Parts: sequence; structure tokens; C-alpha cells
Amino acid sequence: MERLQEALSRARERRGQTGGTTPPASPTLTRNKMASRSEGSTNEAWQALRSFEPNERILRANRVVSYFGGNDAGPFDMMRTKILQQAKANNWRRIVVTSPTAQCGKTTIAANLAFSLARQAELRTLVIEVDMRRPELANTIGLTEKMAFARVLNGQDEPAQHIVSYGPNLAFGTNSSPVSNSSELLQSSAAHDRLKEIEAIYAPDIVIFDAPPMLGSDDTHGFLGFADAAILVAAAEMTTISEIDVAESEIASMTQVMGVVMNKCRLTGSSYGYNYSYS
Repeated sequence: MERLQEALSRARERRGQTGGTTPPASPTLTRNKMASRSEGSTNEAWQALRSFEPNERILRANRVVSYFGGNDAGPFDMMRTKILQQAKANNWRRIVVTSPTAQCGKTTIAANLAFSLARQAELRTLVIEVDMRRPELANTIGLTEKMAFARVLNGQDEPAQHIVSYGPNLAFGTNSSPVSNSSELLQSSAAHDRLKEIEAIYAPDIVIFDAPPMLGSDDTHGFLGFADAAILVAAAEMTTISEIDVAESEIASMTQVMGVVMNKCRLTGSSYGYNYSYS
């Protein structure tokens, strides 16, 4: 882990020496400045969503441990706190979760982060799946209802038709099957406008976007400009330092890099007792 962090630090220094800079975050809007909706109407919009009760057996099988709280949720609670601190300090709300390549566990990380945030009762969290080539979020959280959030983005359906809520402050917008022309959809101004409308209706404090891998297609590249920051998920003993460096550099050219999560670690410090690292 130390060698990885040292290598990433050297790569970041090289980018800085060659003039690479991270662009300023896109401006975000705070609750009650997004639209003229009252808090009462926002609450009504959340209450009108169809409720979703996760299947605990499926969550355990998919390692969505933050749903249950306790020691196993510790790394995600720590990640949650760091994210909220950075978001507050920089007025960020839209957070992309991506990875260099497939099979790094980004969707599992996003789901765990979502349930950890849900335990902050004063916060509203909206999780949107924009990985439309290989959607896995519904399967990961055990949502069996057929959903097609892409139809919301292209203007065919209303948001409430493809968003479900867990409790009073967490909601998911997912896709049950792959979507054609996903890159064009994610880059379209119409899709971005729809997302802004959704933010105006539900006034989320944090929006997590489960996005495709960076190095597999141009889907995420075309979407990052809409986000305030991104988290990069890498897999221990699978993702190379070069892949992390390339993905991180590409993210930094389009939005803020919030951090790198090393997933699937088998060995960690004895004082922690969990299998994830945040740097």
C-alpha cells in the first residue's frame, strides 16, 4: 500500500511539473437555491416515491456491509465523513464513482457509501446509475423491480417512474438492462437538464453517480464535466499503477479528483480490521 501511494504521489508531481492542472469545480447550488420549491413540497416528492426494502441476504452476499452498520461499516463511514467534509468545504454535491477498468468493485463501493450516508438522517442522498453498458446497481442492492432511468434522461418518462426510496433520505435511480447509445445520452445537454430538474424536485445534499470505467469507453469522459468531483476505485493485485495514473490524470483534466479507493485488499494494518483503503 505504501509503495502504491508513493508511486501515485510521484505521478502527480510529474503532472504538476509539466503544467497539468485540475480545473476548478463546476459551481453547485445549495438546497433552497436550486428552485422555488418549499421544503414541504420537497418532502412530498420524496414521500411519493415507491419504497424499496433491500433483501438482507443479497446485501450480505454482495458485501454491501454498510447497510448493517457496526464494525464492518467502519471504512465506509470514514469515507463518508471525508467526502462530506470535502463537499462542504468546496460546495460540491455531484460525486462520480468510477474505476480504471471493470471488476474493480465501484458499484459495491457506491452502494456501501449510499447506505452509510443514509444513516446521516439530516442528509438526502440520491444515487443515479449512469453505467448503462453494464448496469449492476439494481442487482447489487437486490432491487428486482424493472427500472429504466435512461428513459428519464432522454425525456420519455418522469423521474418518479424509475426512482425508488429507502427510508426518508436515500433514493436510487437504476437500469435493469443495458442502454444503446449511452455515450451520446450521457453527453447530451438534454440529459444534464433532466438531472438538474431532478435535483430541483428532490433537493439532494449529495448525488452519487455510479459511472462506467474510465478506460473502457468514452461514457464517463463525456459525463465528468457535469460532476463536481470523482472517486476512483482500484482493485488491489489487479489494477496497475499505470492504469490508476492514466485514469486519475484523465479525471483531473475534467473535474476534481476527490480520492482513490483501493478495494479488495487482503492485508491491512491491524488497527483497522477492514478490507478497504482510502487515500
